[in-house]
Amino acid sequence: MEVTKVQQACKTTKLRTIFLGYLVMFCIGTIALALFLVLIFYVLMSCGTILPANYAENQVRADKTIIEAGKTLQPDSRQKLYKYASFTSEGRLNEGNLSEKQAQTAWSVTQQNDTAYQFPYNYVKVSHHDKVTVMRYSVSAQFELPILRQYLPNAELSFFAVFCIAFLGGGALLASSFGRKLARKMSGLQQATKQIQAQDLDFSIEFSGVMEIDQVLHSMDKMKETLKTSLQKQWNLERSRREQISALAHDVKTPLTIVRGNVELLSETDQSEEQKNYTDYISESTRQMEQYIKTLIEISKAETLVTLRAETMDADFYLTKVKDQILALAAVKKISVAFAAYNLPKTLYADPVLLERAIMNVVSNAVDQAPEYSEIQLTVESVEDCIRFSILDEGPGFSPEGLKQAAEQFYMGDSSRRLSGHYGMGLYITKSIVNLHGGKLIIANSTQTGGGQVSIKIPLRSLPI
Repeated sequence: MEVTKVQQACKTTKLRTIFLGYLVMFCIGTIALALFLVLIFYVLMSCGTILPANYAENQVRADKTIIEAGKTLQPDSRQKLYKYASFTSEGRLNEGNLSEKQAQTAWSVTQQNDTAYQFPYNYVKVSHHDKVTVMRYSVSAQFELPILRQYLPNAELSFFAVFCIAFLGGGALLASSFGRKLARKMSGLQQATKQIQAQDLDFSIEFSGVMEIDQVLHSMDKMKETLKTSLQKQWNLERSRREQISALAHDVKTPLTIVRGNVELLSETDQSEEQKNYTDYISESTRQMEQYIKTLIEISKAETLVTLRAETMDADFYLTKVKDQILALAAVKKISVAFAAYNLPKTLYADPVLLERAIMNVVSNAVDQAPEYSEIQLTVESVEDCIRFSILDEGPGFSPEGLKQAAEQFYMGDSSRRLSGHYGMGLYITKSIVNLHGGKLIIANSTQTGGGQVSIKIPLRSLPI
C-alpha cells in the first residue's frame, strides 16, 4: 500500500498566541486612537477652532456686568455661546433668542435663586430696575463656527462619538482579519474532510502551523491511513468473495448439465402420470437453476444485476406458472400453500425471469423456516399504485437484527440458517431485482402467525391494466 507523506509545518503557533496578538494590536490601536483624538482636540482648542468649556460662562459673567450697568446686549454676535430672554418684573416676555417655551422654563427655574441648573443648562438671572434678563448656557467645549455649533453642540461628545465609531470599525476589521486568517489555517482541515468523505485517501495533509489545528490534522492523518488499510482489506475480501462465487457458479454448471441431460432421457421413458409430474418439476427446477447461475455469474463479474428485460405478460398464466413452482417446492417439506388474489390487472409488465426469481427466493426462505405440515400463504393484490406479492409463513419469524439486515449481502442470521445451506444472497438478490423494477421489499413479522412476512411491491404505473 502506498504511504502518503505528510507535509509538516516547520513551526507551530498556539491559537491563543494568535488571538492574543490580535488583542494586543486592538488595544494598542485603541490607545493610539484615543491619544490621537485628544491631541487633535487640544490642537483645535489652542488655535481657537474649539472654544473651552468655560467660554460661555465667562461671556455670561461679562454680559451680566453690562446688564447691571443698564447697557444693551448684542446676543446675535458670532461669539455669543449663550441664549437669553428679557422679562418684565411680572414675568412677561419682552425679547430674546429663546423660544417662548424655553423662556418660560428659564423664568420658572430662576424664581428661587438667581442661579440655577436644570440638565443640561445653567441659568443666570440679572435684574435692572423693572427689567429681568435670564441667560442660559452649557458648560462644555463648543466649536467656534456657528454652523458646527448648530449640528454639533458639544465638541467633546462629538469627539467621543468619533472615537466610538472608529473603535467599533477597528474591532470589526480586526475580527474580520482574524476570521479570514483562521479560515485560511483551517482550509487544510476542510479539504481533508471533503476528500475523506469522497473516499479519496491518496492525498497529503498540509499542516497549518497552528498547534491545535495541526493536532486535529495529525489525528485525521492517522484515521485516514487506518481507514485506507481497512478499506483495502474490505475491497480485497469482497473481490475474493466475488471470485469464489464466480468459480463456484461455473463448477455447479457441470453437474447441473448432467442432471438436465438425464432428466431429458428420463422424460423419454414410459412413466406414469405421477412420475411425469415429478420429472417436469425436476426439469423446470433445472431450468431455473441454470438461469440463476447465469445471473450469479453476471453479478460477480459486473457487480450489478443484469439489465431489466421487461415484457407484457398474461397475469393469470404467469401466476399459475409461479404457483406450480411454489407447490413443488413446498411439497418437499409437506407444507400446504394457500393462494389468494384480489383486484389483479389482466397483464403484468415486468421481467418474467427476474420477478419469478425474486418470488421464489422469498418462498424458498419461507419453506426453510416453516415447520413440516404448516402452511404458507401467498397473497397477490393491487394496493394503491402497486401490485403486491406477500408471502407469510408459520416459522419463528425474523429476529430484531434480521428485520434490519436480512436483505444485506452475505447476511446469514443465526446458525440454523447457515446449517440449512443459506449463504446470505437470497433476499439480497430479491431486493436488487425489486429495485430494478422501481419497487420496494418489505420485511416484517406477521401478527397473525408470528412467522416471517415478506412483501414485494412493484409500481403499477408501468403495469397496463
